[in-house]
Amino acid sequence: MLKLLFVCTGNTCRSPLAEGIGRSMFGDLVQVNSAGLAAWDGDQVSPHVVEILKEQEIDLSQHRARRITEELMADADWVIPMTLAQEEGLKRRFPHWIHKIRRLGNWGGENRDIIDPWMGSLEVYRQTALEITDLLSILKNQVNLG
Repeated sequence: MLKLLFVCTGNTCRSPLAEGIGRSMFGDLVQVNSAGLAAWDGDQVSPHVVEILKEQEIDLSQHRARRITEELMADADWVIPMTLAQEEGLKRRFPHWIHKIRRLGNWGGENRDIIDPWMGSLEVYRQTALEITDLLSILKNQVNLG
């Protein structure tokens, strides 16, 4: 089973969105998790994330933030950060896992970051969720997951 680990800064907005959408999109084909480079272990996910995912019948209300660890890196087949800065931070911190790290915005053949919706309106979060959904569809096709 393929294991994906989505990474953002605090593990309360973008990476939980990717985790929830990914679990729904990939089903049992993929194990999906998330973490944050600077997460405070135990922080709650953004209420906007919970609301958007709930509209898609995805329950992430019990999600709690966690900081990226060596163990999480070792367990993942792909580690997928949201921004270039996060990608570079992961590569500096875990140089022996560089081959696993590929930014979400690169899966579409582009070189783009997923902008942090933190403190934004529900509509800003919706836009982020749509962008993540589009890129996960591309990832799904490129990795031949159905």
